[in-house]
Amino acid sequence: MLELKKMIKKYIFIQLVSIAFFISFFSCYAEENTDLLNYYSGDVKLPDELYKTYQNLIETIATGDAGDINQYCLPQSVTFTYGMRKNREYGQDINIPFLKNNFDKYIRNIRKEAEGCYLIRTGTSALWFIYTKHLGWKLYRYLDKPIR
Repeated sequence: MLELKKMIKKYIFIQLVSIAFFISFFSCYAEENTDLLNYYSGDVKLPDELYKTYQNLIETIATGDAGDINQYCLPQSVTFTYGMRKNREYGQDINIPFLKNNFDKYIRNIRKEAEGCYLIRTGTSALWFIYTKHLGWKLYRYLDKPIR
């Protein structure tokens, strides 16, 4: 009888740990998928693939590697700069020092420009994406201009 009680306790413990892991895993997954939209309250919904592309771009921006960031851009569409700007908050280039120190990743506004074309506005920047049949979602225009 004592052995049976130990086995039952062990079984219950394993089940509780499994449930805790399951809840923890999926709550983190849900937060991860909506985290970038915490400050967005508009009606326009991004296509899922565009949201995933934006998420991946944000992760790459954190590294500050222009070559890796460029993979998310339409060929020859954006310019990268590496020196500090005179007015660091304004620019039509992707400025690596600005990205590393001042870029706000959270989506504040979304605007559908045309079919397969969206503007994502953050607190610091505007990013225009276009869908191409062969390349998927690509950034084709970028602007740093903070929302005041």
